[in-house]
Amino acid sequence: MYSSALKLRDTAAYILALLLLSGFASAAEINVGANVGNVPWEFQDAEGDYVGFEIDLVKEVAAKLDASVEIVNIPFSGLFSAVQSGRIDIAISSITVTDRRLESVAFVQPYYDSAQSLTVDSQSDIASLDGMRDKVVAVDTGSTGDIWTTANTSRYDFAEIRRFEGIVPAMLDVQSGRVDGYISDIPGLEYFIRDKPYFTVVQRIETGERYSMILARGNPLADQVNDVISELKRSGFVAQLHRKWFGSEPLPDSSTVSVIDRPLSTSVGGTDAGFVQTFLNWEVLLNSYPLLLSGLSVTLMLGAISIAFGLILGLFVALVRMYGMRSASIAAKVYIDIFRSIPILVLLIVVYYAPPFAGIELSAFTAAAVALSLVSGAYTAEIFRAGIEAVPSGQFEACRALGLSYRHTMTDVILPQGIRVVIPPLTNNCINVIKDTALASVVAMPDLLKQANQAQALEANPTPLIVAAVMYIALLWPLVIMVSRLEKRFRQEFSQ
Repeated sequence: MYSSALKLRDTAAYILALLLLSGFASAAEINVGANVGNVPWEFQDAEGDYVGFEIDLVKEVAAKLDASVEIVNIPFSGLFSAVQSGRIDIAISSITVTDRRLESVAFVQPYYDSAQSLTVDSQSDIASLDGMRDKVVAVDTGSTGDIWTTANTSRYDFAEIRRFEGIVPAMLDVQSGRVDGYISDIPGLEYFIRDKPYFTVVQRIETGERYSMILARGNPLADQVNDVISELKRSGFVAQLHRKWFGSEPLPDSSTVSVIDRPLSTSVGGTDAGFVQTFLNWEVLLNSYPLLLSGLSVTLMLGAISIAFGLILGLFVALVRMYGMRSASIAAKVYIDIFRSIPILVLLIVVYYAPPFAGIELSAFTAAAVALSLVSGAYTAEIFRAGIEAVPSGQFEACRALGLSYRHTMTDVILPQGIRVVIPPLTNNCINVIKDTALASVVAMPDLLKQANQAQALEANPTPLIVAAVMYIALLWPLVIMVSRLEKRFRQEFSQ
């Protein structure tokens, strides 16, 4: 028994040691969020490894702190809420220090002085910002370029601002001619177009911005990271990164070389201000409400058009499949199978980006409406087919006995009964279409989700996303309740 007790004690000690070691390992890992693809700051090389100026910097910082780094790919507009929620410890992606962001997150000292720039197609006759009057300009959602462009819209009379999630989709639209110019960080743009002669930077826009890392307010790691960056500046490591990634020496008085104080704010906000101030911030809500309302109107319009065309298309395809010629019936079935199989997001990207290379330009709204209508039509066709087949065959025989034509048989007898049966599933499909409109944000559609993302990136606070979720619930919950009541009502009628 004594031997068994010793074994039990040793086993318990071993398990405790493992737990302590695993706790130490997890504490020594820093989760870093980055908008991967933001060259030359953070991107993937040919081997798929994460590389870039800030990747090298954050890895060196972690090494000085005896920690490992886990890179998490997050869109720029989602970095602030990811830091505040604790999903990541540090966010990087050429993030500019602003007073508004300081109210919600913590910055370490800056390490790069930057500016914005205007990039256009090399065949364009636009030579400066003055040439962008009545033109469409692209920006990154919630970026400094977005902030500057929005503030200077009236000065330069931009016709429209389209917001993208990264440099690649924005430059694709510049190349296709869908937008006339792209305003973004000049280091990233110059690095991106260095081997692309069909783009050119026509103007540098001085904004006095400085890049830094962000952490949650109250996070003690911020002071540690700031001290390490000071050490790396003194040792010349940060200047070495500048030479490596930009091929030039940093200016002697730049933040790349100079050790400077951390930017601080005495305003209340961020994770140290409590749940309500962080996720239900009244001031942020008031600032972002106009954006959210404009996004909601676009969502409703896109949803209504997609539902209407989907219903018409679905009914037509269902009738062709059931009563059309054999070749037409087969084509209808192929259409239904294909568009029920393809992910809507894939179809949306194909419809938006492919046609310009064939000389066909579709706006973001048109592309989204086409993609949603095609998919909705395929599902609606199957719903209508099921409803028509649910009508007893005796109804068809009675119509033939009465001498009714095919048109009168369908419009006066069969379809009214079939549509009554399919109202609940059709309503469910309409709910899905409205929810799927959120996918249109990937092609710079200013829908509710896109505007919420922009607002939360500008405010560095997740409140706009919470409000957008509440708006979706307020819009769709009544429809969900209606579907449940209709299903209950029809079950009672059919059971009698």
